[in-house]
Amino acid sequence: MPRLALVNILIGFVTLFFAACAGSFISVEMTKGFVHDPMLLNSWQLTLMRSAHGHTNLFAIIHVIMGLTLPYSTLSLRVKRWQTFGLLLGTLAMSIGMMFRSWGIPNEGLDAGQVIVGVMLSCALAAMGVHAVGIGKKLVMRT
Repeated sequence: MPRLALVNILIGFVTLFFAACAGSFISVEMTKGFVHDPMLLNSWQLTLMRSAHGHTNLFAIIHVIMGLTLPYSTLSLRVKRWQTFGLLLGTLAMSIGMMFRSWGIPNEGLDAGQVIVGVMLSCALAAMGVHAVGIGKKLVMRT
C-alpha cells in the first residue's frame, strides 16, 4: 500500500480518536441540560458541538476510505497529495472550525469564520469529487 494511503488512514484513525474523546464532553453537557436546564439542549453552542462531533467522525471515516481506495485511482501522486490536503482542510473545518463557530453568536450575515470554514469545506468536496474521477477512470480503463 502506498505511503500516502497509509497517511490518510492514520489521519482518519487519529481523528476518530479525538472525536471519541470529544464525545464524552458533549455527553456531559447534554446530561447537564437534561438534569438542570432543558433549554440548554437547544442552545446554539450545543447544536454546533453535536454537529461538529458527527461531522468529525464522518470525515475521519472518509479519510480511511480514501486511504483504502487511493491505490485504485489513476491520478498522479501530486494530485493525490492535493486531495489528501483538501480532505484534511475539510476535516479541520468541520471539527475545530465548527467548535470555534459554536462559541460565537449566530447571525444571518457572513463573517470571516463562516467564509474560512466554507472555503475549507469546498476544498474537501473538490478532493472527494476528483477522487471519484480518478477511481472512475480506473473502472473505465478495465472495461
